[in-house]
Amino acid sequence: MAPLSIQGQLQSLSDRKRPAARLVAALLVLSCLLVCMLTGWEIWTSRREVLREAEVSTTNMARVLALHTETTMKVADIVLLDMVERAEREGLAAASGERLRTHLEHIARKASELHGLFIYNARGEWTATSLGRVQQGNNSDRDYFKYHQHNTGRSMHIGAPIRSRSSGVWIVPISRRLEHADGSFAGVALVTMRVDFFESAYSKLDVGDRGTILFALDTGTLYYRRPFVEGIIGLDISSGPFMQLYRRTGRVGTAMFTAKVDGVRRLYSYRHLDGFPLIVAAALSAEEIYAPWWSSALQLAGGLAFFIAILLWLGTKLLQQLAIRERLEQQLHLVSSGLAQANAELSSLALTDGLTQLANRRAFDAAVQRELARARREGSPVSLLILDVDHFKRFNDTYGHLAGDACLRRIASAIATQVTRPADLPARYGGEEFVVLLPATSPDGAAMVAERIRRAVTSLHIAHAYSSEGTVSVSIGGATIDAGSVGAGPADLIAAADAALYEAKGEGRNRFRFRPGSVVAGKTQQEALQDQEMHA
Repeated sequence: MAPLSIQGQLQSLSDRKRPAARLVAALLVLSCLLVCMLTGWEIWTSRREVLREAEVSTTNMARVLALHTETTMKVADIVLLDMVERAEREGLAAASGERLRTHLEHIARKASELHGLFIYNARGEWTATSLGRVQQGNNSDRDYFKYHQHNTGRSMHIGAPIRSRSSGVWIVPISRRLEHADGSFAGVALVTMRVDFFESAYSKLDVGDRGTILFALDTGTLYYRRPFVEGIIGLDISSGPFMQLYRRTGRVGTAMFTAKVDGVRRLYSYRHLDGFPLIVAAALSAEEIYAPWWSSALQLAGGLAFFIAILLWLGTKLLQQLAIRERLEQQLHLVSSGLAQANAELSSLALTDGLTQLANRRAFDAAVQRELARARREGSPVSLLILDVDHFKRFNDTYGHLAGDACLRRIASAIATQVTRPADLPARYGGEEFVVLLPATSPDGAAMVAERIRRAVTSLHIAHAYSSEGTVSVSIGGATIDAGSVGAGPADLIAAADAALYEAKGEGRNRFRFRPGSVVAGKTQQEALQDQEMHA
């Protein structure tokens, strides 16, 4: 009989082992899946962050390029205006022409970004130049000359890149029309800029080995592209993906696409210059953007593979030992239960909201029960304020969740500074909602606290484009419970304050409402008002 008894015990142990083995196997699989998911999430989010940082970088570079180019063009336009004014005022006779040539030479020495300054008469003949000599020849065949000859507008004209007849270099022609006193065509004032000037100016920006910088007319004629190659000056890129992006997106944009010129995939950010028909762009190659991310992702993947291998090896060893270590497993189970209980106790002590550092919902629920019980014993009122951040979802959608978290932290700080009594409890109720528990406080007292909080939040001046105030605000609902009344509990107090909150929202937000009916527990409106006067 004894052997049978031992066999029965072993069978019992085996029966218990089989469910445990299946549980361990299931846990191993779930653990592997969870680790894979977490690692995949980390890799994916880090990729998004790398791309976001690259977008910020290219956007900033495009802004710098636009500012530099706008400044250069404004200098050229100021010089042009001066040339036009002098030429039209003094005329192009020999004496005036000589004075004008001297003046142009002086300007050219001061403005290093300008290649040459020229005055042409109505026949296209050189009348004055900053080159120090009068050139023989005629420029009436140039596009910019024909443009002003047939257009009466006096605005600045920026032409397609051309080769200079005086120096043979590629230049950007910038011109204005000259007129006689009767308004007839008198000639052209021209300022030229070397195309390779932009190479010296733009080369200071670090776009990596395979990045690029573009400078073009908004019609699609290319002035400059980095790396600088003379062969592509004047290239028509109007049908390429860059100009398609500009026509689709508008004056400012960012997108990833493959360049038509060299087949390299890049992240482009561009800006259209204010007041000039020009576009500048900076781009980083996708390969260089993601190179650090690939290194990190491969390291994470390798670490994940190693971890899973170790986990599976340990799990296999554990399954092999389950049959002969059942008693140890039971002890470990007891220890695990003790740890779980300890974790639960620690969790119950975690009464602080991690984001705002105010009390959390658990702390509030415990406090409202405690204060109502105390109020019943002492016969004192308990007031509650519920606050909701106005249009917070649109704030998150507009400025991002990081800005939303920062906004909630500042609002929580503002609430805490206005709740000064030790017994009062400000807490985060959930999402963008906050509560303030005010023991031994009448409706009038609660209204004073609510108004202080509302003004404190408004005075933060947190910008909010979708708020009627232009800044972040809160709506507040308040209620008071007479704890001596029969049947009034936390749910009654919260429901009454919540109803007042929705009334505040319905009336336009950024306000406090304490409805007469919010004095809960069966009191009439007249009794509530009398109670307010008594506690004032």
